[in-house]
Amino acid sequence: MANEANTKLKPLKQLGFRLNLVLLSVLSFYVLTTGYSLFTLREQSQEFEALSNSYFDRAMHAAELSREAEVIASDTLVNMLNQSYDDKYIQTPTIGLPEQNKNIVNNVSFERSFEDIRQQLTANTPHEQALIDKIDRLKKPYFDTIRILNNYLIEKRNITQLQRNIESRLLSLQKKIYLLPQTTEHQKNLVDELIKTINLSVLTLHSTTFNQLITQMNSISSLISNMSYQDNLTSSEWQNISLISKLSKQVFNTTLKRQMQLSATLIAVNKTRMEAKKLSNACYDLYVLLKQSTQKASSAHKAFISKVMLKIGLFSVIFLLLTGIAYWFIHHYLIRRLNRLNSVMLEHVEGIKTNIPQSGNDEIAMMGKAFSIFVEATNKAQQDSLEAQQRTEEANQKLTQLNQSLQQLSHTDELTQMANRRHFFHELTNIWQLACEKQISISIIMLDLDWFKNFNDYYGHQAGDKCLFQVAQLILAEVKSTQGIAARYGGEEFIILLPYFDLDRAMVFAKKLQSKLYEEEIEHHKSPKKYITLSQGITSHIPKEGDKFDHLIHLADQALYRAKNNGRDQIIAQANEEYAPLRTLPSPSDSL
Repeated sequence: MANEANTKLKPLKQLGFRLNLVLLSVLSFYVLTTGYSLFTLREQSQEFEALSNSYFDRAMHAAELSREAEVIASDTLVNMLNQSYDDKYIQTPTIGLPEQNKNIVNNVSFERSFEDIRQQLTANTPHEQALIDKIDRLKKPYFDTIRILNNYLIEKRNITQLQRNIESRLLSLQKKIYLLPQTTEHQKNLVDELIKTINLSVLTLHSTTFNQLITQMNSISSLISNMSYQDNLTSSEWQNISLISKLSKQVFNTTLKRQMQLSATLIAVNKTRMEAKKLSNACYDLYVLLKQSTQKASSAHKAFISKVMLKIGLFSVIFLLLTGIAYWFIHHYLIRRLNRLNSVMLEHVEGIKTNIPQSGNDEIAMMGKAFSIFVEATNKAQQDSLEAQQRTEEANQKLTQLNQSLQQLSHTDELTQMANRRHFFHELTNIWQLACEKQISISIIMLDLDWFKNFNDYYGHQAGDKCLFQVAQLILAEVKSTQGIAARYGGEEFIILLPYFDLDRAMVFAKKLQSKLYEEEIEHHKSPKKYITLSQGITSHIPKEGDKFDHLIHLADQALYRAKNNGRDQIIAQANEEYAPLRTLPSPSDSL
């Protein structure tokens, strides 16, 4: 009962009551000040409404009309340059209408937007009425020129679309020609001339002068004639030549039409700009006249605003004084004591035992008493938190290990337990960049198990998988002593990257790998060698900035292809030059 009596304070001693009393006093004065300000602003609003109705609205409508004329002219010219016509002022639905009807709706929307603003203008003086009549006279020829320009823009868009269609057909034909067989010199020359004719036709589509168009068309005609008079042309080749000839005529007609239409469009643009300038000047003159009238009325209103601002300033000073008193009260009776209590709490959190302030008969004193009760509970909570944190760290460690395992699986070929093709190219990209910077040599070895399909057919796929795993482990064992990486490239094909290896060292490595495989003596009765053998293609290069490793892999693959064609169980090396001689190492089985 004694504790319960201590928790109940008299209203005058409660900090909340005293704080509320001070804030209520400030709020009461603020309500009175706001009421007077609202009353004053209501009078100001009525005065300003009268000013707006008589002067400001008319000036704004005149300015909006002038802006509307400028925007319409500006948008029209921008659309002409962008070869499109999509006016933001169009409000009438055009879905389902024919193209010509849509253009009519667009023009009507232009005029309707302008006319809606015009109808809101009224004149108070003969001078203002004269300017409004002038605007009414100028608007018709102005919108007539926009309609004419609109038709030219539509025609230009149609021509542009036709050019794109022709260009698309030319490019499609070009892709088709690239796929034609080029086994003979005749076929290669014909494909080159066809591609050259297509490229020149695409270039002609974008010619800007008549002389340029004629020159390019003469070149196209000459190429087509040369191809047509060649001997031994197949029906397919005749068909391609005829199609290119037909498309070149369409190119000429479309480009000529576009050049003629462009000249007509420029004339219409100049006329539209002249009419827009006349209408915009008339709208601006009306705006200037109404602006002068508004400024006169605004000067009278400014004096009234000054009086209101003076009264509001006086009330604001009194409000600031009361706010300062409230701030002192809050700081002295609330913030200072709360800061002290907060400081003591922080010291207890850091493990420093300090006396908790409990003096007084208000809420803050009760908070100090209550805090002392929770100190022991806080220490216990910290201990529980440390234990929970330790368990969390153990869980995070297990999660990290699991993530590492998943990452390893994503980089490893499941059958051979060596790097997969994706991880190989990731590592090759990094090493290639390092080689470009340090100018070190890189060697690539492509390996393929000889007659492996026969092995699978004879021994079964399970035996084939076992053989692939055994060969992969042999390769990994040899690569481990280098700084390279080996990966399964696909099927029975492997690839090895050897940084810091030139061509000679790579050949020594390949020879050693071949010897190790012979020592394994993996039986293969469906092979002429009676054992599993490897065909290897090697290439080497010191990359520089801008070189691509795709070419190096291609050369290694070519060397592997030649090794297989030469009877397999071969090592063929090729340097990174277009016509570099091949170097072949004999098979150890051949020497036997």
